[in-house]
Amino acid sequence: MKISVNEENYEILDDSNLTSLLNLLGMKDLKGWALALNEKVIAKSDFDQTKLIEGDRVILIQATQGG
Repeated sequence: MKISVNEENYEILDDSNLTSLLNLLGMKDLKGWALALNEKVIAKSDFDQTKLIEGDRVILIQATQGG
């Protein structure tokens, strides 16, 4: 199935969840990262239970320091 991550298209397996997507992307340490699915922020504790479907839009945002 096709989804987008930060506006890049990806082909992933059916029945994928957010955890499997992050593993596919090689993201092991999520400290300082937030994830939105279809413009809704998802808690890290919900990644395993959040299934992806065709056309989903995932946005990964990394917090930065600055002033």
